[in-house]
Amino acid sequence: MSAARPHTTLRALAAIAALPLLLTACGYGSESTDDGGQAEVAADAEKLSADEVRIGYFPNLTHATALVGVQEGLLQKELGGTKIKASTFNAGPSEIEALNSGSVDIGWIGPSPAINGYT
Repeated sequence: MSAARPHTTLRALAAIAALPLLLTACGYGSESTDDGGQAEVAADAEKLSADEVRIGYFPNLTHATALVGVQEGLLQKELGGTKIKASTFNAGPSEIEALNSGSVDIGWIGPSPAINGYT
């Protein structure tokens, strides 16, 4: 067998290293979803004290609870007549900013952003 040429090996390593960057979303901040993937609010359902609950989460596997809950209408079912407005975030600090400013009522975040937001 012949040894691979050095520049071919470097190109392959660079392509492998760049692959995660190509597969992740670019940007920082939040994106409001069109309909939040939410189920319809039943007309006769009892509302909470608020007309709307604004939730925030990351659109990835680490926040599967929120993704499934919004998409399948499970959160909407538990909230009854209170409407859900979902927003997605690409970074913990931007979600903490939204929570602290009152733009989001409930958020799924990791421990580091939660601690940093608290302090």
